[in-house]
Amino acid sequence: VLLAILALLKAGGYWLDRYELLYSERGAVFGATYTDVHAQLPALNLLVGISVAAAILLLVNSRIRGWTLPAVAFGLWLVTSVALGGIWPAVVQRFSVQPDEINKELEFVERNIRFTRVGYGLDGVEIRPFAADTELDAEVLAENASTIDNVRLWDPAVLLATYRQLQELRPFYQFSDVDVDRYDVDGVLTQVMLAARELDDAGIPDAGWVNRHLVFTHGFGSVLSPANTVTTEGQPDFLVKDIEPEAGVAPLLAITQPRIYFGEDFASGSWVIVGTQEREVDSPVESAGEETVNYNSYDGVGGIEAGSILRRAAFALRFADVNTLISGQITSESKVLLVRNLRDAITKAAPFLYPDSDPYLVVLDGRLVWVQDLYTVTDRFPYSTPAGEVAATAQGIPATGRLSRLNSTLPADFNYIRNSVKATVDAYDGTMRFYVVDDTDPLIRAYRSIFPDLFSNRDEMPTGLTGHLRFPEDLFRVQSDVYTRYHVTDSRVFFNNGDPWQIARDPSTTPRDEMRVAFTEASRPMVPYYLLMSLPGEEDLSYLALQSFTAATRPNMVSFLVAKSDFDEYGDLIDFQLPRDSFVDGPGQVGARINQNPDIAQQFTLLDQQGSQVIQGNMLVVPIQESIIYVQPIYIAARSAAGTGTSSTALPEFKFVVVAFGDRIAMRDTLAEALAAVFGDAPVVDDPTDPGDDLPDDVTAAVTELLIRADAAFGRAEAALRSADLATYQEEVEEAQRLIAQAQALLEEALGQ
Repeated sequence: VLLAILALLKAGGYWLDRYELLYSERGAVFGATYTDVHAQLPALNLLVGISVAAAILLLVNSRIRGWTLPAVAFGLWLVTSVALGGIWPAVVQRFSVQPDEINKELEFVERNIRFTRVGYGLDGVEIRPFAADTELDAEVLAENASTIDNVRLWDPAVLLATYRQLQELRPFYQFSDVDVDRYDVDGVLTQVMLAARELDDAGIPDAGWVNRHLVFTHGFGSVLSPANTVTTEGQPDFLVKDIEPEAGVAPLLAITQPRIYFGEDFASGSWVIVGTQEREVDSPVESAGEETVNYNSYDGVGGIEAGSILRRAAFALRFADVNTLISGQITSESKVLLVRNLRDAITKAAPFLYPDSDPYLVVLDGRLVWVQDLYTVTDRFPYSTPAGEVAATAQGIPATGRLSRLNSTLPADFNYIRNSVKATVDAYDGTMRFYVVDDTDPLIRAYRSIFPDLFSNRDEMPTGLTGHLRFPEDLFRVQSDVYTRYHVTDSRVFFNNGDPWQIARDPSTTPRDEMRVAFTEASRPMVPYYLLMSLPGEEDLSYLALQSFTAATRPNMVSFLVAKSDFDEYGDLIDFQLPRDSFVDGPGQVGARINQNPDIAQQFTLLDQQGSQVIQGNMLVVPIQESIIYVQPIYIAARSAAGTGTSSTALPEFKFVVVAFGDRIAMRDTLAEALAAVFGDAPVVDDPTDPGDDLPDDVTAAVTELLIRADAAFGRAEAALRSADLATYQEEVEEAQRLIAQAQALLEEALGQ
């Protein structure tokens, strides 16, 4: 009887093995292929029948003494499992499939393409032809002024070092990341850079128990600057800065609750006790020429009450810290903030969701709110090629290869992913909300049925927050890597690998997060970046992520994929495909041409010495109607003492911007000048510093004269630089900056500022 039960269990195993064929790796593609369907599946069906028959024979044998029936049952099962379960599929694969593989596997290749595209959310990609027109002039640029106005001149990696030097203000503050977003600034939608000033545990002075857990408890405020403007000193033009922001901050950017008790930089397990008799350091101030600090006492709703002796004893055991029990500073009103790292907090609340590697900060109704994208993933989606397999891309690397090695939480292997949830965490009191933004995802529907009180509907999201949603970068990296191979929908072309793409090579020299795949400097791929622009054929501005592709066999641009982030179009993917006979240079080619340009190379050589280092920022692909221009900002920073890389105390300075279109390249001090050098007359773009037409004539004339003299000084400086006369170059630049400052002072006086 026991042997009969084992035989029935084996039959059940064979029955379930039939479904495992959906994840087979035997054939030309992932999933059940010809041999699996026409050889392995019939063999498994037969083995199910034989196992059931063997169980019946064993049950009959319980009534008939002897070993004949068990021996027959076992022999029949053994011969069938070896011959049909192992040998027969191998024979079919070798002698039937391989000689005619393309015809035998075509049906299954089509299934793999269809299901892989569905699994990674690529089935809805809209294909639009892009002419890659080589005719573009200043008039067309002027018609696209809103796009030009929002070309990003600050690379987040470079700006992070600048923020640290200018705005950390005290050793116990830190900036660890710069986020890109968009805000309404003076009635104009503007792309901005934003960073949170968080607490740096390593910088806490006299880091004893009281300072670490009672006094230094939170970060303070944020900084924000436009992505497209630079001061005359080559620094960001701050809209929000310092501990006490200046008057005149735009209402949407005003922060009334700047304290950050919950953030992305707190170490896992970091905890503090608030509401104690010990005052919390709030913010540094200067009084009568002396540095002092303001103090604050936390009054948020977050935290666990720690007043009773039993609770304090429990926390002492939890932290293995007797001070929590014996400290006289803890009162009945005190609270413990236990999980302050926002990723840890979200993972504890929803451990079945995977956080994106880059949460970002939003100024919302005067408060600082973290937004964290969350993913549902599985590796059990039929026919979909796993992201961890090299077959997922045309580049011979896993589709997870460009994810951050240190920060990405996505598993190594999955074949279905959705950005179904966006979580928000209040930086002050830790209040969390989980909003379902994709209710078509079956996984999130299942989780929501289990935890109905955890999730909120998308339409319950605050109105002010919907304007700051963005398509998550980790998902877009995976999708665009998969798309290098799965943009092909013709089964025969796919089987023959007839149109492979690759991610465009990154020609920048800015620091980057370490990726899961170790790329060489020459093969480092670009990562997606966010743009605020009008897409070809559209009039309204769209906030989107963009990824460019080149052909796998040549470095020419073949396509760029965009993912929209605006609320009513969120998640729309559009593939702009260039004509197959076009030869538009890819980003890597343009980067090489910039470095080979004699005038630019000479300036790089002069600047990249005497303790300085030239940093080439993000190479931006900017579509303008049916043409592509390339924009690359250039920075200069102090070189480290060892001569390898940028000094940790360097203050990077924006120096030039390079514009490339077709065979024309120009590097100038400003974007407008570079565009004018490439396209002729500078485009008419909005200038936020334009005083208008109501200035007195004498002021206008004086300002004009000063600017003309400044322009002449810049011209002399450029001539000196070409002649390697660095002393004269520095003198003329300083003279130009002095003249510009005088002109600005006249304008401010005339306007009453």
